[in-house]
Amino acid sequence: MVERQSFFSRLPEELTERILAHLPISAVFRCRCVCKQWNSLLTSNSFLDLWGKFSPRDVWFLVYHTRHMVAAYSPRSGLWNNLPLYDRCSLDSSQVLLLASSGGLLCFRNRNSDYPTLIVCNPVTSSHRVLPDMLQIQYIDIVGMVADGITNSYKILVTGTPEPDSNESITEVYDSRTQRWEHHCRSQLEFLQFWYEVHAIWHDGFFYCLATPLNTSQGYRLIAYDMGKREWTDLNVKMPAGDLRCPSLLICRGKLLLAGKIVEDYLIRSVCIWELNMESMRWVKVEEMPDEVLKKIHSPHSVLIQCQGHGDLVCFSTHRGWQSIIYNLAERTWHWLPENDVCVRSKSQAMGRNNLVGLPFRYVTDVMAYHITDIGTLHDSQVMMPLGHR
Repeated sequence: MVERQSFFSRLPEELTERILAHLPISAVFRCRCVCKQWNSLLTSNSFLDLWGKFSPRDVWFLVYHTRHMVAAYSPRSGLWNNLPLYDRCSLDSSQVLLLASSGGLLCFRNRNSDYPTLIVCNPVTSSHRVLPDMLQIQYIDIVGMVADGITNSYKILVTGTPEPDSNESITEVYDSRTQRWEHHCRSQLEFLQFWYEVHAIWHDGFFYCLATPLNTSQGYRLIAYDMGKREWTDLNVKMPAGDLRCPSLLICRGKLLLAGKIVEDYLIRSVCIWELNMESMRWVKVEEMPDEVLKKIHSPHSVLIQCQGHGDLVCFSTHRGWQSIIYNLAERTWHWLPENDVCVRSKSQAMGRNNLVGLPFRYVTDVMAYHITDIGTLHDSQVMMPLGHR
């Protein structure tokens, strides 16, 4: 009896690759789970090269995560893609935190450890690198990442302390070209003493972040790290009036934006977007969320609002009801995102504000990009350890 062959099994492998190279990333991830043969085909260098030519260069908003996937919204298609990013990077989601994204790379650090370990991954090529130990930093305050597609390299900035009660902050930078950390500077500036980790964003030679000093009566402060001069500076920019909560820094259309909520009498009175005027060093209001939109957020002041941006788009998300809405800066319009099926099924589960991600992501198919070590060259214990118990 002659076995029936599938359609693809009768095609030359080169033609199969060309057909599958038109699939979106979420479909490719699913197809890799069909069988070993398809996984081998869809992770081959020849397929990744084709896929890079044919697939659209979408930017996704990574909105929230569960134990098994990260919910990514594609503005181009208007669809959700529930991506198994932790599996693709061979990481245990309960053991790592997603810190930063740049150039198709993701940067994680280990949870609940006496010593921080950072891991850089390309989920498309299933490759990653466990970075060497930092020189002195054991307690992280600031993390920033920037990838350079021209030189196929990336840098990670970390500012922190060697001891939990230290008043001296140290800044170190990892360069993928040298594959090592370099000491940049040390400082006793008060605004570098934080309660919790802060994400820094890259713009035109500087890492920017909002300082939340231990002396909270001073409120938020916009600070910048000059990579050329190797120094932190308080930009002395007056923050918008009112009780600002959940602020996020964004880079949209080459400009530095601030988004956040203004709270009054334990209620969210407004959600606004401001642009930094670089000449006057003042925040100028660009847009305020309409009342009819604000009411749909079900907004007691405790609701976390996470914001991220790319190009003309600013995406706002909350953990309460898992609602997301996009503002288009060019068209000056608001657009609610459709419900995610996984989100609907997860409403009964214990999902809190820590499940929000808030990072834009543009995937890269070039297997040689950024010198990320292939996953097969790393020992599982380096990646799947309860990182920190080495």
